[in-house]
Amino acid sequence: MHFVTGGSFHGKAKWVQEHYSASRVAEGWFNGYEDASWETRDFTTSLVVLEGLEQLVKKVVEENVIGGRAALRGKLKLWLDWEASEPDRRLVLIGTDIGKGIVPLEKENRLWRDVTGWFYQDVVMAAERADVIWYGLPQALK
Repeated sequence: MHFVTGGSFHGKAKWVQEHYSASRVAEGWFNGYEDASWETRDFTTSLVVLEGLEQLVKKVVEENVIGGRAALRGKLKLWLDWEASEPDRRLVLIGTDIGKGIVPLEKENRLWRDVTGWFYQDVVMAAERADVIWYGLPQALK
């Protein structure tokens, strides 16, 4: 699994498109900004890109504040199991870094920010590769 993160509008998706020769309109590219229900779909392509990971976290936090991180870990395990079940499968997760800047005033937005940070830690630990994209430039973390 490959995790790609960075700030909003810093070129994460464009970099993934170029790195994997993938299209954002392809069957295996799921956009969480348009529809965050992709976490329950069966993937039918060998390359799956899940963009907008923080939107999934927001949805999980809104639906299940208690135990949200455990639910996200369960989703991550399902995705990793899918990737490991066939040798040619590749999973790419794209998540915007929402942990910098001003801390939100609203309790639910602070919780979303915290859970996103914790989940990204889980994702990075499970990832084979992790990159930060800032201003279109990649920096390998792992």
